[in-house]
Amino acid sequence: MAQQQQKIRKLENNYTRRRELEFQTTKASISVRRRRKKRALIIISVFMIFALIFTAQIIRAKVNYAAVNVQISKQKQKVKKERAEHKRLTAQVSQLNDKDYVEQLIRDRYYYTKPGETVYSFPNKAPKDVNNGNE
Repeated sequence: MAQQQQKIRKLENNYTRRRELEFQTTKASISVRRRRKKRALIIISVFMIFALIFTAQIIRAKVNYAAVNVQISKQKQKVKKERAEHKRLTAQVSQLNDKDYVEQLIRDRYYYTKPGETVYSFPNKAPKDVNNGNE
């Protein structure tokens, strides 16, 4: 068999050299393409990971922003109610500093009279706090 292998020789002409060169070039270019594809996939994967991370952070920030806005609106409503209550209480304090108002309040609620006066009470005109101790 060794003699048979010696009988076959490779032709050394331009065509075979060119074919051999094309084969090696094609083989090398396929290898380069594979490496480039692998690098491209790695780069795209890394980019997608960063994009997902940044997207998650943006979404979390928007959710937090919405929650803060809800809290702000609730606090504004609460402040508005407190201001109205403060205004009402301030008006009540100023009325309680008025001697005529206090006198009228005492006469209506507790049926105080001046000497010589007579008070007549009608059932449907009684003050609320006299009929119901809770109000």
